[in-house]
Amino acid sequence: MHLPVIPRSRLRPALAALLLGTSSLLHAAPTTSEFSLSGDVLNPGTYQLDDLLALPAVSESVSYGTGHGPVSAEFTGASLWSLLQAAGIKVDAAVKNDLISKYVVATGSDGYRAVYSIAELSPQFGGSGTPALVAYTMDGAALGSSGFARTTAPGDAAGGRYVSNLASLQVFDAPAAAVSGGGVSSAFTLDGTVSTALSFDLAALQSMSTVTEAVSYVTSKGTVSATFTGVPLWSLLTMAGIVSDPDVKNDLLGKVLIATGSDGYQAVFSLAELDPAFGGNASLPIMVAFEMDGALLTDDGFARLVVPEDIAGGRYVSNLVSLQLIDAPRAVPVPGTLGLAVLGLGLLGRRRARRLH
Repeated sequence: MHLPVIPRSRLRPALAALLLGTSSLLHAAPTTSEFSLSGDVLNPGTYQLDDLLALPAVSESVSYGTGHGPVSAEFTGASLWSLLQAAGIKVDAAVKNDLISKYVVATGSDGYRAVYSIAELSPQFGGSGTPALVAYTMDGAALGSSGFARTTAPGDAAGGRYVSNLASLQVFDAPAAAVSGGGVSSAFTLDGTVSTALSFDLAALQSMSTVTEAVSYVTSKGTVSATFTGVPLWSLLTMAGIVSDPDVKNDLLGKVLIATGSDGYQAVFSLAELDPAFGGNASLPIMVAFEMDGALLTDDGFARLVVPEDIAGGRYVSNLVSLQLIDAPRAVPVPGTLGLAVLGLGLLGRRRARRLH
């Protein structure tokens, strides 16, 4: 059999486009029959339908918006949290609440991706409601062209995190921030992938439109019930201007916000948790608070995070010194037909290289 030779001038752009997920070959996502689970887990591996069927099945009715109109459906699958628990999330016992500094990136076979923070999946924190799934049926039938599995995001208003043709799940840890070693904070920065890096002190927060929320959360010392006043975190991000790539579909969903206290304590949020167009609760938003029960914060620094829908208070980061927005790492999925395409291009490249020498 004689293979056609692709000129080197055409081969390199084709390979680059394929790996970046922008090639015309990827306009129709390859239908998947397996996905990988890797990163900060004890037992990385590859999952097929039988592996998902071996986990407890969860069925849920959801409604969400898409570019083609609203969708209402019933999905059945394994909860994303149970899948991560089975794989075993790596945590450092020496780091307080290390779990909440991690996030998972779901990537489809076309390179489309979406982030979930581990805390929003954990029932101990924000995942006590209807869980996100790795679903394998929709309205009682196999998913068909959406692959053998796709993720769901039941609390989201829009369907951007319903990643079809799931090719990989990767768990990452937030990069550590440089801090001064503790103490009462008097200002925090907001930087990263924003148009304008900003700094906020008490006067800056007090000059903005505020919200007041009565919340209850669990700490190591018991249950805390309090009323906080502050500025929605989404408002601060909107003020700074989120930088996104217009050529990447829903690029915002691939971003992660890292909150850091003066002692280096960190908590992670997916941007979708904050954006009212997706999972952000506009009536009960995550906020940067500066008052508690009508008095200014003292030992907790001038500002702290308040996460009203979390059960445990781990993401109530006190003595806030930094908010950093980052892009989650990108996967290069190689399942099924995409793997064959990459292999074929690789073989053609080797054949061409031999002819050139």
